[in-house]
Amino acid sequence: MLTRVMLPTPPLRAYVHHYWVMKTERISAEMNIVPTGSMKWMFHRRTPLVVNGMVDNSNVASVCGQYTRSINVHTAQSTHLLFVFFRPYALKMIMGMPSDSFVEDNVSMDLLEMPGFHDLKCRVLDSSTDDEAIAIIEAFIMRRLYNNGDSVYLKPLIAACSAIDSDPTVSIERLSDIACLSERQFRRIFTEHVGMTPKQMIRTKRFFYATKMMQTLDESVFTTIVDDLGFTDHSHFNKEFRQFAGMSPTEYLAHLCEIKRTDFIRGYRAYHE
Repeated sequence: MLTRVMLPTPPLRAYVHHYWVMKTERISAEMNIVPTGSMKWMFHRRTPLVVNGMVDNSNVASVCGQYTRSINVHTAQSTHLLFVFFRPYALKMIMGMPSDSFVEDNVSMDLLEMPGFHDLKCRVLDSSTDDEAIAIIEAFIMRRLYNNGDSVYLKPLIAACSAIDSDPTVSIERLSDIACLSERQFRRIFTEHVGMTPKQMIRTKRFFYATKMMQTLDESVFTTIVDDLGFTDHSHFNKEFRQFAGMSPTEYLAHLCEIKRTDFIRGYRAYHE
């Protein structure tokens, strides 16, 4: 398996977090993909993934909305994936569509009435290299941002999302103050742009950081997670973790060990960058 993580060009770093590429030959893997708090574009340049036991061979390019639960992914033996990970607030500014309309769903680009989407899909899938595909994606995003103009909510949302990244126990009241918006207005704008409520994002990020800490494959880290991420106690941590992952922390750790045994751990960590 080959995986790569690439950063966007400087003009796009306020909108795109990173690109993730995975290629497999004659090997398949099953992985539990956890919510990251980011929406994505996904391009299948070979056989599509099996997601939660289902595969749609016609959906080779899609918009992946916010997920509040982990999903089970099974790769084909010949896989070539390209993901665009967006900043939490960015996709509405690029696509002009409310992000909360994509929750818990992967929507085919062919079903969305956005100018240039079909051409983007075809050019990315037909490109000869991943670098060429990413250049095509970046040029498309730059055109969309130029045509849509600057959003008045860009800086407030950057500030709020940065505050959540820095402290996943931050209060909604504090976030609305940081964004210089009333609490009611902040909740509405955040949900429309990010695809989940501020409270859901705080919980998602806390869970996400817990899984990142667990990727050390050390069960003793559980106590550190409870102390550092603001869980009330181990019972609270276990309950929250099971709601997001569909399994206990110990079961998830065993899943990580299995991924390591099959030598997919590096790619798994890269996806959850």
